[in-house]
Amino acid sequence: MTRRESMMLLSSGVAAAQGEPKQVMPRFMAKSLDGETFNRDTTTNKVVLIQHWATWCGYCRKDEPGVEAIIRDHAAQGLVVLAVNAGEPKAKVIEYLREHKRSARIVLAQDTNLRRLFADAGLPAYILVDRDGKIAHMQAGAGGLPAFHEMMRIVGLKK
Repeated sequence: MTRRESMMLLSSGVAAAQGEPKQVMPRFMAKSLDGETFNRDTTTNKVVLIQHWATWCGYCRKDEPGVEAIIRDHAAQGLVVLAVNAGEPKAKVIEYLREHKRSARIVLAQDTNLRRLFADAGLPAYILVDRDGKIAHMQAGAGGLPAFHEMMRIVGLKK
């Protein structure tokens, strides 16, 4: 995907949240640190929140409790959170996770094409994919728990 296509996709994701037609999530693959694999086929009929983050990102750290809260509240309703690291070494990510336990599926940049697909999104960034495999919402930057609750409302998940 070119930079221009990525920017158009970012723009269309935001527009979709405002009522315009949603775009289908591009084909992707992701393998978590635990060895689980994810793609459009394995996430059919699930809501997927893709979080782009880094261990050094203060805003990412600030959003972690909110991400954990929505996982607790909505995992039983089919929510899957893929936390895609920004490209740090595996050892650094694992060291960070020892002190900062996460329920999200942690994905390293080298184990996915998601970071490349949304390279212009910045950190943190969130891409919400609905049960039909369409981009329902995109958010660049931190938003905290109120923003996560609004995202879940957009895709019909209720606490």
